[in-house]
Amino acid sequence: MSQKANPTTIGLFFILGLTLGMGGLLAFSSRSLFHPMEKEIVYFDASLKGLNPGAPVKYRGVTIGAVQEILIRHNQSSDDFSMPVIIAIDKKLAQDKSDQQLQIGSSEKLSEVIGQGFRARLDTESLVTGVLYVELEVIPDASPPKFHQLKPEYHEIPTVPSQAQYLLANLAKFDAKSLSENLNALLVKLNTSLAQLDFAGINAGVTNVLEAANNLISNPDLAKSLKSLNQTLDEARTVLTRVDSKVDPVADSITNTLDSAQKTLVDLRVGIRNVSDLAGPDSALRPELIQTLEQLENASRAVADLAEFLKRNPNALLTGTKQPKQ
Repeated sequence: MSQKANPTTIGLFFILGLTLGMGGLLAFSSRSLFHPMEKEIVYFDASLKGLNPGAPVKYRGVTIGAVQEILIRHNQSSDDFSMPVIIAIDKKLAQDKSDQQLQIGSSEKLSEVIGQGFRARLDTESLVTGVLYVELEVIPDASPPKFHQLKPEYHEIPTVPSQAQYLLANLAKFDAKSLSENLNALLVKLNTSLAQLDFAGINAGVTNVLEAANNLISNPDLAKSLKSLNQTLDEARTVLTRVDSKVDPVADSITNTLDSAQKTLVDLRVGIRNVSDLAGPDSALRPELIQTLEQLENASRAVADLAEFLKRNPNALLTGTKQPKQ
């Protein structure tokens, strides 16, 4: 015979199950109990396909809340077809994660960050599944905020188009027909220009130029001429080196000789002047002595000028002096 179930054991299992259930409920609801959730509303001017209740609400990739309710219309004008979404944001979590930047629940703080570019937009969790979530972000160059509520029921966060909406808008402005027409016209012009080119003449000309260049390079006379020119240049360098080494000593020797000649002329001029002073005023030699002194003075000056010129221009011994232009 089978044994009867022990009521005590059944009671213990029941109490244990009830305790686990209450603990799980408290664990899942502790976030709402200890972290107050702030409801906000956002209006999206796009399809909400892929956005479901419970989808995460993130601030720059960090989850700070969840989508609570998705509506078709709510508290908006009759000509406003934007889709309202109510989101719940964990105030404490948002403040802790943003270092007190997001003061959720305060109208003044929210208005301040909205003025700084705080916006909401739809983003994609996965391109494969198409699941969407709500992304909150501060965009410094965001367009002026647009609000939809007729009565201030929730704190409203303005929205911006998603990246997919930007892409579709740009594609809608793309004028493919005009681009195709311009491309066809360009191809026609290119085809016409190529057809007018004389490829046979160009080919023949290029061939002639290459043959002439090849003949010139392979000509043995050119190699001999270049070799002879190189030898001539080497000999010219040698001659110039030798001449340069000779010009300075010759110039120095001539300059020294001229200095000696000038000194001799000066001494001779002094001697004649002394003889002239010794001769009387009425002496017949005095006019001749004075004339001789003048000639010696001119000769001394010329010798001094020549010596000074050779010091400055030693190459004049080879090149001579240039004749002044008339």
